[in-house]
Amino acid sequence: MGKFIVRRVGQAILVVLATTLLVYIATFALGDPFASTGDRQVPPEVAAANRALFGLDKPLWQQYLTYLGHIVTGDLGIDYDQKRPVAEMIGAALPATVRLALVAIVIDIIIGVTVGIIAAVKRYSFADVLVTVVSTVAIGLPTFVIGIVLLAYLAGVGPFPVVPRSFATEVPWYQEVLLPAFTLAIVDAAFVARLMRGSMLEVLRADYIRTARAKGLAERTVIGKHALRNSIIPVVTYLGVSLGVLMGGALITETIFQYNGVGYLLFRSIAGNNVPVIAAVVIFSVLAFVVLSLIVDILYAYLDPRIRLN
Repeated sequence: MGKFIVRRVGQAILVVLATTLLVYIATFALGDPFASTGDRQVPPEVAAANRALFGLDKPLWQQYLTYLGHIVTGDLGIDYDQKRPVAEMIGAALPATVRLALVAIVIDIIIGVTVGIIAAVKRYSFADVLVTVVSTVAIGLPTFVIGIVLLAYLAGVGPFPVVPRSFATEVPWYQEVLLPAFTLAIVDAAFVARLMRGSMLEVLRADYIRTARAKGLAERTVIGKHALRNSIIPVVTYLGVSLGVLMGGALITETIFQYNGVGYLLFRSIAGNNVPVIAAVVIFSVLAFVVLSLIVDILYAYLDPRIRLN
């Protein structure tokens, strides 16, 4: 188990180093955020002073190593517009994204796992066919289409707040997060349902399930205690990876609902060509995904020793 963890941690570090290098080259080295563009005319001496201020006048390798050192110490740079620390901006947006990710994952588990179990237990029934058809359609729907539909028909109805809202309007977080969470959860819940159904069907054909039934155990005990424990492992793996993606910020969903999370921060930064914020949010998203994927891999290996040998 120790060798497996060391190997996975080493792979995670290599992924982070490669990603930070690519992100730095794409955001800082391939463009000049202080150059004149369109209607914005920047005097050459002002552009040179700004590049010197943010260290963009040094060789690329020196810029990258300096930037990497800053990341390690938690210094993600300074926002070009407001001259605020980027880490402070991400820290302000992160709680909203964490709430959104957790609520979406809870919806995934409640709907996807429950529906998948029902479809597997009642194989070839009307319920199974219905789950298969609905989940297939849901998986094929783009997230932005789901978001626009929910926004058009549910915003301002019942517990769902109006979008967009004025600055003076305050909405409890548990109401603000509902529509974005359902938007993210619909496709994921459909995939979880399909994954849970397939995994459960495979487990139900196992010898130990037939033995449990032969002993006279109640069907509820067979399904809930014996079959569920093993069939849910692939679902846990997928949900862990999905949580990593959501923690990185759901760009489209947060933008549609003007939800002040990391994804909406990235959208505003792209619109304003705010390079330090763009780079920091992308790197943060990669870190969130890599760390959570690493945790899921370790938990998966703990639950299934065969994984450690691969």
